[in-house]
Amino acid sequence: MCGIIGIENNKNASTLVSAGLVTLQHRGEESAGITINGKYGMQTFKAMGLVSRIFGEEISYDKLVGSSAIGHVRYTTSSNSSLINAQPFQINCIHGNIAIAHNGNITNFLKIKESLLKKGAIFSHTSDTEILLHLIAMSKGCIQTVIENSVRKLQGAFSLVILKDETLIGVRDENGFRPLVLGKVKDSYILASESSAIEVIGGKYIRDICPGEIIIIKNGKIQNSFIYKKNKKQNTCIFEQVYFSRADSLVFEQTIKAARVKMGEYLAEQMKNIKADIVMPVPDTGYFAALGFSRASGIIFENGFIRNHYVGRSFIKPSQNLRALVAELKLRPISDVVTGKEIILIDDSIVRGTTSKVLINSLRKTGAKKIHFALSCPPIISSCYYGIDTPKKENLIAANNTIENIKKHLNVDSLTFLSLQNLVNSCCANSINKNIFCTACLTGKYPTKISNNLSHESGSI
Repeated sequence: MCGIIGIENNKNASTLVSAGLVTLQHRGEESAGITINGKYGMQTFKAMGLVSRIFGEEISYDKLVGSSAIGHVRYTTSSNSSLINAQPFQINCIHGNIAIAHNGNITNFLKIKESLLKKGAIFSHTSDTEILLHLIAMSKGCIQTVIENSVRKLQGAFSLVILKDETLIGVRDENGFRPLVLGKVKDSYILASESSAIEVIGGKYIRDICPGEIIIIKNGKIQNSFIYKKNKKQNTCIFEQVYFSRADSLVFEQTIKAARVKMGEYLAEQMKNIKADIVMPVPDTGYFAALGFSRASGIIFENGFIRNHYVGRSFIKPSQNLRALVAELKLRPISDVVTGKEIILIDDSIVRGTTSKVLINSLRKTGAKKIHFALSCPPIISSCYYGIDTPKKENLIAANNTIENIKKHLNVDSLTFLSLQNLVNSCCANSINKNIFCTACLTGKYPTKISNNLSHESGSI
C-alpha cells in the first residue's frame, strides 16, 4: 500500500505536498519522495524513512521551489525495500520531463516487461511502476493521448498522479481498486489517496476520481476529464476501510470512522450471547469498532493497552521478525484495566496471526480472566494482487486452519469474525450500491485475470 498526492498552481506546492504526505504516512513508512517543477526545472527528492525526517531535515525546503508537485509514501508489497524503488519516478524522454507516483499493483507486469525487454528496454528498478515509464516514452502524440494509450495496456490496480511540466494528471484503473480523490485549496487543485490529506492542508474534498477516469489539470483549471475505459462493475478494495484508510477520510458518503463503528455494532449483534466485563480495542484500527460494539451491547468500553507512538505499524513491516518485535514494543496492557476481567478484545483483522498471538499472550500474563477475540473483518484466505501485503496463501493463518484451530493457537476463549455481508453493509452509506467492492482476499474470487506466472513477488508498489 502507498499514498500519493499532487498539487498544481501553488507557490507553496512542496510544503503542502509534504504536509499531505505526513497525513498519508500510515499508508507507507519505508520511503518518501517529492517531485517539484519550478524554478530549477523538474527535480525529484526522495529518501528512506518517514516524511517528517526526510523533508526539512535531510532535504531542505530551500531546494523544493516550484508551483506544481507530486509526492509518494511507500511500503513494499513484494519488490526490494530500497532507495532505488522509492517514488516518484522521473524520466526525461521525447515528451519532456515526466514524473509518476503510483499506488497499486500491475498484474500483467511480467508480460509487459518481457515485451519491453525484447524491444531493447533497460530496467533500473524492480518496481512494476517502471513499465509505465517505458510505455509513455515509446508512445506518440500529445500528453493526453500518450497517457491514455499507455494505461490502456495495464491490468490490475493503479491510481496515479503524474506531473508533466505544470500539468497535473490523475489516473484510476477501471476497477477502482485503489482510492484517488479530487480537492481544491484556493486556486489550486489537489489529487490524493484520501480526503484527509486534502483537508489537513486547508483544502476541500470535491469528489472521487471515477474508476477508469483520466483527469488533466493546469493553471488552476480542469483541462479535461474523461473515462478512458469503463468496467461493468466497480471493484474498490474493501480492506481500505477495514484497516488502511484514516478514520477521518470520507469514503462512499461516510467517514471511515462511521464504517468501523458499524462493524462493531454488527459484531455485537453476532456475539449477543457472550458476556464480558469490558470491550477493549487493539489500537488504533480496532478503536471505533470497539466503540460501536460497546454502544450496541451496553458493555463498558475501556482502553486496556498503552501504545508507544514511536513504533510503526506492524502489518506493513517487511519481515516476520520485525512484525513480532514491533508488536511487543508497540502495545502493553494496563494491569488495573485487564487483571481479573473477562474481555472482549476487538481488532480489525488477522493475517498471519503474529501480532494477535503476542498481544493475547501479554493479556494472559497480565491476568485477564477470559478473552473473547472479535475481528471486524471475515477471515483472510487469499493473497491480494492489487497492492496490499497479504502474503502467500500458505502464510495466511485463516487459509490453512479452521476457526477452532485458530482459537486454540491464539489461546482465546472464543473467536468471532464479522460476516462478509455485515462488512459490506458497514462500508457504504444506505444510498450506495453495495455491489462495488473487491473482496478477493476474503473469498478467493478475483475480479481480474491473475497470470499463472504472477507470484506474490512479481511487481510491487
